[in-house]
Amino acid sequence: MKTALVSTLALMIAGAIAPAAQAQGDAQATDQQLAHAVRVAEAHAGVGMSHVFVFAHSGQVMLVGWVQERDHVARAEQSAMSVPGVTSVDNRLSPDGGSLNGH
Repeated sequence: MKTALVSTLALMIAGAIAPAAQAQGDAQATDQQLAHAVRVAEAHAGVGMSHVFVFAHSGQVMLVGWVQERDHVARAEQSAMSVPGVTSVDNRLSPDGGSLNGH
């Protein structure tokens, strides 16, 4: 009887944990897909992406790095906001990559 109870509890717990783990994996995959879509949109908008990192989490996107031209900072934010699924953009891009070359 005890073994049957323990087995039943183990199955119930495993059944509850598996969907949560799957949902977390799906969310991470979605975040990666969103970050990729933002990178593609920015490249199509003419933003130099070689020194830009794009992070996404639940629709929130963060852009970090530097771009070669000042107008690319605003263009990067606008193109990121145009991607379906993006709810906000935290734009931390710097237009002066030259400061990195001085170190």
